[in-house]
Amino acid sequence: MACIRLRNLQALFILLGVFLAGCGGGQDSSPAQSQVTTPSTPVAVLAWNPPSRYADNATLDPFRDLDHYEVYVRGDGNFTDTDLPLAVVAAVKDAPATGKVLESEFILNNIQPFIGPGNRHYVSLKAVGVDGQRSAFMPPVAWDTI
Repeated sequence: MACIRLRNLQALFILLGVFLAGCGGGQDSSPAQSQVTTPSTPVAVLAWNPPSRYADNATLDPFRDLDHYEVYVRGDGNFTDTDLPLAVVAAVKDAPATGKVLESEFILNNIQPFIGPGNRHYVSLKAVGVDGQRSAFMPPVAWDTI
């Protein structure tokens, strides 16, 4: 049963297909793909491609221009600018063998103890630039937490 729910979640993330991230005042015209991978244990992983362009189509260098991503969760899909993030993920991390790498995934199960009651929640992300500007919310995606 959990496997079916995770597959449904994966299908929803794939259908989502557009990650509206960027730092130009909450606007980004470059879509990035998001998806969920399901390892052998039932773990939901949100994955995305970092944005590469601002809303005005100027090139965005994620290594230099992005600071972090904010993960939002609600019991409905009606995210507002007054919502607070449940988690923050650094946009760039140090990798011992290769230097710096872009972060592009988040294990949703890590925040499950901090969400409200219910079996269905909605997840959205915002990208935050080094200048502090936030992108718009990505379209919310349903997450079945059982």
